[in-house]
Amino acid sequence: MSVQMPNRAGTPRNRAGAATRARLVRTAERLFAAHGVDAVSVRAVNAAAGLGPSSVNYHFGTKDDLIAAVLLDLGAALRDRIRANADRLAALDTPPTAEALVRAVTEPYRDLLLRHRIRGMRWVKIVTQLSLHAHPALTAAEADLPERLLAQLRRAFPHSDPERLDARWAVALMGFLQALARADDWHPGAAAPPAQELAALYEDQVVFLIGGLERLLGDTKGAQ
Repeated sequence: MSVQMPNRAGTPRNRAGAATRARLVRTAERLFAAHGVDAVSVRAVNAAAGLGPSSVNYHFGTKDDLIAAVLLDLGAALRDRIRANADRLAALDTPPTAEALVRAVTEPYRDLLLRHRIRGMRWVKIVTQLSLHAHPALTAAEADLPERLLAQLRRAFPHSDPERLDARWAVALMGFLQALARADDWHPGAAAPPAQELAALYEDQVVFLIGGLERLLGDTKGAQ
């Protein structure tokens, strides 16, 4: 009599399941970036991946669960790096400067685009879309990161109106994301922007963001 052994990680069945999930995530990432998250149905993702009509539901559950998987596929490492940067700022005895705060948040985005030119650009486009409407999948993927960053923002600009910090910070970051999301639109041709062009765009946006924050939230020294 044969005995059915429990399925374990690394078995052919589990490897096939992981490959199918990765295929669905990559397909959804491509479609979401090209057509918009709201415009792409679960059926369209399944069809574009060449899989059965119930594949997304079977492997992820809902469309929101698939969106969350797309966000975390490239975004988990980025989120963790920004969190580590925020924790380093928190450990300092002196408040962070506007530049230190901006670079702590934005450098992981730059490095993502330089490592994954095409997929990184798609991911930034998706995040920008979801940020406009505070999509619950994005909120879940960020976990406690916004609170950590706001704590450092309050240290950097202690004399600013606390009730307006959150909104003004959101405006500044949204402008940064929207600029990054259009990097390939400003680059001629179908190829992804070269590394030098991306790095230059990033630096321009960082300088703009630092100046915007100081203007919106007030210079700390001048307020004392």
